[in-house]
Amino acid sequence: MQFGLQARVVAGLTLLTTVLVVVVGWGWLAREEARLDRELEARQTRLAALIEHGMAGPIWNLDRATVSEMLGAIMADPEVHSVELQGLGLPPGWAWRRRTEPPVRPMEWHFDIHYQPVGKGSEEVIARATLISTRAGLEAKLAASRRLVGLLLATVLTGVVVGSLLLMQLLVKRPVQRLGQFAKRVASGELGAQVDVVSRDEIGDLTRQFNAMSQTLHAAHAELATSEARYRSLFQNASEGIFVADHLGRVVRINHALVDLLGLPEGREPTEPQRLADLLGLAPEAARGLEERLGREGQVRQLPLELRRPDGARRFIELSAHWTGNAGEREIEGIVTDVTQRREAELELQAHRDRLEEQVASRTAALREASERAEAAALSKGRFLATMSHELRTPLNGILGFVQLLQMDPQLTSQQQARLTVMRDSGDHLLTLIDDVLDMASIEAGKITLKATNVDLRALFDIVIQSLRPRADAKQLDLQLDLDPALPAHAVLDGQRLRQVLLNLLANAIKFTDAGHVRLQVDLVPATASGAQRLACAVSDTGIGLSPEQSTRLFQPFEQLGDLPRRQGGSGLGLSISQELVRLMGGQITVESTPGSGSRFSFEIELQAVA
Repeated sequence: MQFGLQARVVAGLTLLTTVLVVVVGWGWLAREEARLDRELEARQTRLAALIEHGMAGPIWNLDRATVSEMLGAIMADPEVHSVELQGLGLPPGWAWRRRTEPPVRPMEWHFDIHYQPVGKGSEEVIARATLISTRAGLEAKLAASRRLVGLLLATVLTGVVVGSLLLMQLLVKRPVQRLGQFAKRVASGELGAQVDVVSRDEIGDLTRQFNAMSQTLHAAHAELATSEARYRSLFQNASEGIFVADHLGRVVRINHALVDLLGLPEGREPTEPQRLADLLGLAPEAARGLEERLGREGQVRQLPLELRRPDGARRFIELSAHWTGNAGEREIEGIVTDVTQRREAELELQAHRDRLEEQVASRTAALREASERAEAAALSKGRFLATMSHELRTPLNGILGFVQLLQMDPQLTSQQQARLTVMRDSGDHLLTLIDDVLDMASIEAGKITLKATNVDLRALFDIVIQSLRPRADAKQLDLQLDLDPALPAHAVLDGQRLRQVLLNLLANAIKFTDAGHVRLQVDLVPATASGAQRLACAVSDTGIGLSPEQSTRLFQPFEQLGDLPRRQGGSGLGLSISQELVRLMGGQITVESTPGSGSRFSFEIELQAVA
């Protein structure tokens, strides 16, 4: 059985008041009873003292009349139930008085009566008294007090119940009923309604909270209505097809775009729920796959499908769907995108790609054939140049030899000597060009190899410097050689190729330096963890320098830098050949240069010292 708030509050207050009154009344009664007991005990103690002092003389003198009168006087006290004297010369039953009714919670006192006879220095016990008191009067007073407490409890409880009912009716029930009626108005749809605040207590605060809640609900309802209208607008006017299906997979709502995509009559939606697969016109296999994925994964993302409209047209779509809501109100929300144009474009692109692949395959075969012909021609050229190296050098060396013999004839005039010198220089230059071309051909053909021998390093570097000193002196350049003191006397390497590289780098440095110096610095690199030593060579000058763009093209074949006068007399193959030779020796030429501040060419090669 359910009790209202008012009944529960009144019952609670009544119970609390009852407990308080009972506890207070019980405490007061207990205290009153203890007080009455103490007073009774005090009176009986005084009465015992009176009997002890008042009875001593009559008992000693055996004055029966006085003893009887005193016993009567003692029994006149309603709290005395009985009194008895026993002692010297007192016959049994002579000094004894008792009431007929039984005592109530009796109290007993036993004491001796003393008397000091004349002529004796000490008191003697002449009798023994027994005094019994009854609490009948005390119980009567306690009963009256209990009735008073009971009456007070009934009065207080009555006042509490009546007052609580009145106060609850006035302060709680009526305001709560007003709030209840107000809540019913709000629940019935009267959002934004207000109720007057009639007090400043908790009920007033609650009323203000209800008013604020009503305003909030009104604003939330308005916002929700706006949001729902916006959602409906977006749903119906979206360019993509949107649908909502129930937990059984039956479509219950679709938008205009999906109506158009499905080829339904304009403005006509399905009159009754249809299964999604049936509405989309999917093939049985596609329908089963869609249902299995939704059941297993709970969603599908851009699932490609093909549907057929009622008019027989075929459309390609991508379907995305997922479950929403809780277990009791689950729905499927999905988007259908028409990708027919994209699919047709992809098919067309695929056909074009296939044709293009055929053309690429045909062109690749042609290029492969042309490449094979070019490689064969390059190999033929390399083999031709390598084969013709002896035939080209032999007659030229013969010509140069006869020129040298003619220069040794003392009968020649100075004009003739000058002509022979031009002939010799031209032959040397032609021989250098032939050597460069043949070396590059050998490198490209992969036929050049290193021939390591025991080389006197210091003699090799001296020969290189002395060979180029006339050119340096002709331009008044300081040609320097800086050798590391730790450099070994002999080493195993290809001295001819190393000399060729150094001559090339030094000749270029002299060619592009108009003032200052050209230095060849040779250092021995400390041995690494593997124990191998390396020889570091660096050619530096104070010439015209190189720009970063020129540095990137420096080692390309047939690349000549600088102004036109400096380019004459070269083939553009020297640095390219030198780079390949250094790579064969285990290093690489690097360049550091600044325009107008000179250049520095350096490389390191493997070195095997000879003890």
